[in-house]
Amino acid sequence: MPKATAPKLRTRYVCSKCGSVQMRWAGKCPDCGEWNALNEEVVEERTGSASPSSRLGPGIGGQPQKLSDIRADALPRLPMSIGEFSRVLGGGIVPGSLVLIGGDPGIGKCLSGNTRVFDPKTGDFTPISKFVAKTAPNALAIDEDTFKLTPRSVLAVHTNGVKPVVEIRTKLGRTLCCTANHPLLTPEGWRTADQLRIGSRIASPKALPYFGTEVMTESQIKLIAYILSDGSAQSAISVTNMLPQVEQDLRQIADDFDVKLVCYTKANNRAKQFRFTRDFETRATSRQIFAARLKELQAKSGLSWAELSRRANVDYSLLNMWRRAACVPDIDALNSLAAVLGIVPANMHPDLRASAAMQSSVADFIEKLGLRFSKAHNKFIPPSIFRLPREQLALFLKTLFTCDGSVFVNAQGEPGVSYSTISAQLAEEVQHLLLRFGLVAKRRTKRHTVHDAPYYSYEITLHGVVDTRRFLDSIGIMGREAALEQIAAMTQPQTPSTQKDTIPTGPRFWETLHQVTPNTSFAEMRRKTGVTVRNRRHDRPLSRYVVSALAHTFPHPLLDKLAFGDIYWDEVESIRPLGNELVYDLSIADHHNFVANDLIVHNSTLLLQAAVETAKHIGTTLYISGEESAHQIKMRAERLGVGDAELYLLTETNLNDILHNINTMKPKLAIIDSIQTMYLDELTSSPGTVTQVRECAMRLQAVAKSSGVAIFIVGHVTKEGTIAGPKVLEHIVDTVLQLEGDRFHSFRMLRSIKNRFGATSEVGVFEMVGSGMQEVTNPSEAFLAERMPNSPGSTVAVTMEGTRPLLVEVQALTSPTQNPMPRRTANGFDYNRLFLLLAVLGKRVGVRLHDNDVFVNIVGGMTIDEPAADLAAAVAITSASKGTVIPPDMVVIGEVGLSGEVRSVGQLNARLNEASKLGFQRCILPKTARPIEHPPAGLKLMTARSLGEALDLALER
Repeated sequence: MPKATAPKLRTRYVCSKCGSVQMRWAGKCPDCGEWNALNEEVVEERTGSASPSSRLGPGIGGQPQKLSDIRADALPRLPMSIGEFSRVLGGGIVPGSLVLIGGDPGIGKCLSGNTRVFDPKTGDFTPISKFVAKTAPNALAIDEDTFKLTPRSVLAVHTNGVKPVVEIRTKLGRTLCCTANHPLLTPEGWRTADQLRIGSRIASPKALPYFGTEVMTESQIKLIAYILSDGSAQSAISVTNMLPQVEQDLRQIADDFDVKLVCYTKANNRAKQFRFTRDFETRATSRQIFAARLKELQAKSGLSWAELSRRANVDYSLLNMWRRAACVPDIDALNSLAAVLGIVPANMHPDLRASAAMQSSVADFIEKLGLRFSKAHNKFIPPSIFRLPREQLALFLKTLFTCDGSVFVNAQGEPGVSYSTISAQLAEEVQHLLLRFGLVAKRRTKRHTVHDAPYYSYEITLHGVVDTRRFLDSIGIMGREAALEQIAAMTQPQTPSTQKDTIPTGPRFWETLHQVTPNTSFAEMRRKTGVTVRNRRHDRPLSRYVVSALAHTFPHPLLDKLAFGDIYWDEVESIRPLGNELVYDLSIADHHNFVANDLIVHNSTLLLQAAVETAKHIGTTLYISGEESAHQIKMRAERLGVGDAELYLLTETNLNDILHNINTMKPKLAIIDSIQTMYLDELTSSPGTVTQVRECAMRLQAVAKSSGVAIFIVGHVTKEGTIAGPKVLEHIVDTVLQLEGDRFHSFRMLRSIKNRFGATSEVGVFEMVGSGMQEVTNPSEAFLAERMPNSPGSTVAVTMEGTRPLLVEVQALTSPTQNPMPRRTANGFDYNRLFLLLAVLGKRVGVRLHDNDVFVNIVGGMTIDEPAADLAAAVAITSASKGTVIPPDMVVIGEVGLSGEVRSVGQLNARLNEASKLGFQRCILPKTARPIEHPPAGLKLMTARSLGEALDLALER
C-alpha cells in the first residue's frame, strides 16, 4: 500500500449560497451567480491510502449489486402518535432516513440580563439574570382574551448566550433591551422588535396593584427615603432639608436608632444639615467595659495574649488595641475569640461591642442595604422596599417626593406632580412604584451642560386633575401648602383627559362597532352613549372614556377587553442597536408572556415532543443538543409532561463523539439540534461554516444509511426564511420540513419541501398551547371557529396545502380616504394579486375603489399562495365596499383572469368534500371546471363564467 504523505495546506473558496468549491476567488460564484458569496478556507490536503469512503464514513462505497437481487418492497416505517407529523413525513419515519427541519427557533427570543421582572407574589422587581437563583418565582401575564393581568408561575429560566440586542424606548420613557426577534404585544397582535417602527403602539400595564408583605419600621423606611433624596451616605450620614416636618422625622429616626442628631445651619440658607453621629462618651465607656471583660476572660483561660492571638487567628497588635479599649472587634472576630475561650458569644457582651463600634447603627443599616458610599448618580431603591405592604410603600414615596418632588399648578392652570433625580435607575424604579398605585407616569431625560460637560437628569411627571388628586389621596406629600390649596379648589373634570390614555382602533374595531350597532347613525350612537364618535380614519385612536361608554352600551368581547382591560398602549419613540449582551428568557405557565420592564413581552417545542412520542411508541430515542444544557431540556420536558419514555439526552457538539454514541446505542431515532453547532476535529474551520455543515451532514447521512437509524437534524433559518447554510445541505438529506406561519398566532404549519418517501408540499397543522405544540386534526374547523357569519367583507375560500384542502376565512375592509394614494394592505394574501384584483374589479365590473383604502386579511396567520383564492378575495372586497353580507353557508373557489373570467382550479373534488363536511350548503365555482364525478350531497353547486356573474351569485343580486 502506498504510504500516506504529510498533509499540505491549501487555500480554497467556498460559496455560502450553493456550497460549490472554487480554487480561485471571484466576485461572483460561477455556479449559482451569487455576488460576494465566496469565503476563503485553508484546508489540509492529504494524499496516500485514504479512500473517499473512509473519509465519508461507513456505508458509502461498498460493492456493486445486481438490480434483480435488490429488494423492491416498500421501506417499513416507524409509526408516530403525532398524526400531523406522520402525515407530513408520508406515513411515519423511514429507518435510515435523514430529515432536515428548519423553522423559527423557540430559543433566541431573549431579553438582556438587566431587564427587570415584577413578581406579584412578593413585590420583587428583579433583574431577569437573578431569576435563576429565586425559588418558585412568579410573574404577571396578560390573558389575550380579556386583556387582564394575572399572576403566573415561572416554569423555567433560560440562559441563551450572548446575542445582538436592540433598545426600544417608549413615549413614557420605558426601555427594553431584547433581541430583534423578541415579540411584543401590539394592537395587531404579537410583533417582533424588528417589525416595530417609530410610533408603533405596544402594550404596557395600566396598573400593577400588587404589594408585598414584609414590614419595616417607620423610621427605617423614612431613613432610606431621606438618604436616597436629600441625604448623603458617605463617611458621614447626613440629610439636608428646610422643612420642619422633615426635621421632626429625623429626630425620631435618631431616637429609634439610638444615635445623636447634630444640626448645622448655613448662612443665608434656610436649609439645615442634619448629621447622625454616635455619642462619644457612651462609646468610650462601652469600650472600657468590653476591654475589662476581655482581660477577665483571658486570665481565666490561662492563655497568654500571644497564644490567644494565634488560636483565634487575629492580629496580635489588633488584640492589644481591644484590651487597651482603643477599639472593639467585629462580629466575626468576636465569635472567634468566644470559641477559643470556650464561652458563648453572648457572654462577651455583643451589645457593648455594637455600642462601642466606630460605625453607628444608622451606618450599619445603610451599609447592609448596599447604599453606603453611593453617589447621587448611582443611587437605587433597595429590594426590601419593593416587598413592603401598600401603606408602607406609600409612606416611602411620600417621603421621597417631599424631598426631591413637587406638586404644582403650571401657567395653563393644569396641576401636576414631578420628581427629579440624576440616577437613571432610581427614576426607573420610582416610575415602577407609582404604577403599583395605578399612576401611569412619564419619565424623560433632560440634558444639561455643567463646566462644558454633558450632565443628565431624569424627571418623573404626572399631569391633570385626576392623576394629581389620585397621587395626593393615595401617597401625598409634605409642604407645598399653596399648591395643595389651589388643587383642592379645582373642580373635577367631567371626562378624563383624552391626550394620554387612548385606545388604538383599526379596521377590526370599526368593523366590530358596525356589527354591534346595525343601522345606527353616529348621531344616534351619541344619544345612546353620551359620547361623540365621528366618522374618522380607521387608524385614529379613541380615548378610553369613549370606548368604555361604547362597551357599556353595546357589549362585545372586543370592546370590553379594550375598554376594561389592564393595558395602557404606549408608543415607540426610538429603536437602536446596543451590541451584544448575555440574554435570558422565561417560560411562563398558560399565557406564555410576562411583564418585563413594565412592558408586555412574549416568551419562547415541536422536536422535543416528537422525540418524546417516538420514544414512547417505537423505543430508544437519542436527543443531541448543541444549543441547550441537559438541565434546560429537562425543564422543558417537564413542562410538556414527559413520562418515563426511552428518551436519552446528550449535550455535545463534536460530531465524532456523537457518531460514536449513535453507533453504540443504536437508537431508533436520533435528533441533532442543531447542525450549525456541530463540528469535525479534522476540519480547521469553525462550526456553522459551509465546510463544517456540509461535511457533518454527509457523515450523518453515511451513518443513517449504514445503521438504519433515522436522524432528524435541525437547521437555523435566515431572516429571509430559508434554511441557513449551503444549498447542498438540502440536497444531501432525504426530507426537508419547514415550520411556517405567523410566529405570534397560535397556528403553525409544518410543510414538506422535499420528501423522497412521500408527497411534497404536504402540510401538518399545529397549535401552540401551554403544554407545547398540539396537533390540529381539523384545521378548517379551527380556522373558522371565531368567524362572524353576518359580517360584510367576510367569505370562505377553499385552498389546497399539499393534498389537504383547508377552509379559511378571507376578510376585506374598504374605507373612504382623502389621501391621493389610498392604502393597499394585504396580510397573508399576495400583495401583487391584490392590485390585480382591484384593477379587474374596477375595469371589468365597475367596482371602483380608487378613493378607498383596501385591507385584505387571511385569518389565523395563514398565508395563501395559490390563485384559487382570487375569487373569494374579490367577493370579500366587493361585499365590504357595498356593505352586503355574503351568505354564511357559502364557499367560493376560482381563479380570476385579467379579462374578468373565472378560471378552473385543480382538485375540486377534495375541496368540495371538505366544504360539505363542515356544513356549507352552497359553493360558487368556475363554469369551465371539469364535471364533478361524485358531488357531495347537500352542497349546491353554482357556476360562474365571469367575475360579474360570481358577484351576482355571492351578493344574491
